[in-house]
Amino acid sequence: MADGGALWRDIAAAYSEPHRYYHSLSHIAAVAAQFDSVQDGFEDPDQALLALFFHDIVYDPARRDNEAVSAQRLRDALPGIDVDRACRHILATQAHLPSDDPDTNLVLDIDMSVLGAEWPDYLAYARGVYREYVPVYGPEAYAAGRVALFLNPTLERDHIFLTSAFADRDAQAKQNLIAERELWQTGQFEPI
Repeated sequence: MADGGALWRDIAAAYSEPHRYYHSLSHIAAVAAQFDSVQDGFEDPDQALLALFFHDIVYDPARRDNEAVSAQRLRDALPGIDVDRACRHILATQAHLPSDDPDTNLVLDIDMSVLGAEWPDYLAYARGVYREYVPVYGPEAYAAGRVALFLNPTLERDHIFLTSAFADRDAQAKQNLIAERELWQTGQFEPI
């Protein structure tokens, strides 16, 4: 059995890495709060909570396998404990596509809940992600990628959120995504 204190220290250390501006302990606190508000909607809340704590434990903007390595970190942290479902939730955070597992969909909505936040909170998220990625890709490549690879595809979906628990946030999320896209397209996005 893993030492709970050591496990929490490892989680805190990972989410406190200096290159994290959004995917930090604040993000974990926010997803934990969202989890608390919808935990009765999970079939297996323990696996969901494990996934939320570990889903970004490895976060390197230069890597393309953060989710797989994060899932492996969960397996390594809790040897002998069945964490398969939690690992599937973590792996699903790579693409954020609908799943046959309702718990996965709820985990994904919790992770993306910031999209439906009020504009100042959403803008802080967008700026934090920018600060994480711009050292790797540069401002121009990041701006083009953000619009083409995230904002446009997300806006093309019929619904941003996958579950009824978050459906009422869709309109605000679309408004936020459109506003951010406009800032990028007009050159008015300010990273600070």
